Amino acid sequence: MEVHQHTPSTRKKWHHYFWEFFMLFLAVTLGFFVENMREHLSDRKKEKSYISSLIADLKNDTTTIRQVTKVDFKLLHGEDSLVDLLSNFKDTDSISRKCYRYYFLYATSYFDMVFNERTMSQLLSTGNMRLIHRQSISDSIMDYNFLVKYVQAQGKAYEEYFKRTLDFSNSIFDFTYTRNYMHEDYSITRKLQPANITFILLTKDPAIIKKYTIQLTMLQGILEQNLVVLRSAKEKATRLIALLQKEYNMQ
Repeated sequence: MEVHQHTPSTRKKWHHYFWEFFMLFLAVTLGFFVENMREHLSDRKKEKSYISSLIADLKNDTTTIRQVTKVDFKLLHGEDSLVDLLSNFKDTDSISRKCYRYYFLYATSYFDMVFNERTMSQLLSTGNMRLIHRQSISDSIMDYNFLVKYVQAQGKAYEEYFKRTLDFSNSIFDFTYTRNYMHEDYSITRKLQPANITFILLTKDPAIIKKYTIQLTMLQGILEQNLVVLRSAKEKATRLIALLQKEYNMQ
């Protein structure tokens, strides 16, 4: 009976195991590094897309603010003229015509400020403010958003007081006259002086007229404050646009 002897297998030396472990470690590390780089590049791409969209929104805001403030200044001057007329009211057709003219043109409507919050809402609701990697940029964006909320709160206060003032004006001015002043597109003509109509105030009571002029003056005060914060919002938006364009190399 033959006896077969097996040649013992050659054992690997320790440095073979070391290099196998090192190559495995290197592969895992590189994979992790590549994945992080891919995620980083994706985040930077998203960040720049958000910034581009935000700049567009800010430009839209500055345009809207310019339009609103232009209208608000006209309202203030027109309401001033109405207050002057009512404060020294004389019961003549000419004065009554002027009162109705200023009333319909400047004291029966207002221009609401609507900010473009599309991008800001997305950044905040999805948690993507984290993509803004520079803290100073993130702080500037949030500062502007805080000011926007303040302007909106001021606008709500103005709207509420405007409605109360408008309701009270119904005891002085006959709103049915508006049907004689409407164009086909439902806008009020700036002349407001049909020759065949006699303009009559619903009351000549000095106390009621005085109360209305006080309310209208207070309304002007709120509107003036709105103009101040709107001007501040426009300046902050303009500075933020310049900052974002510079930091992200966008023009």
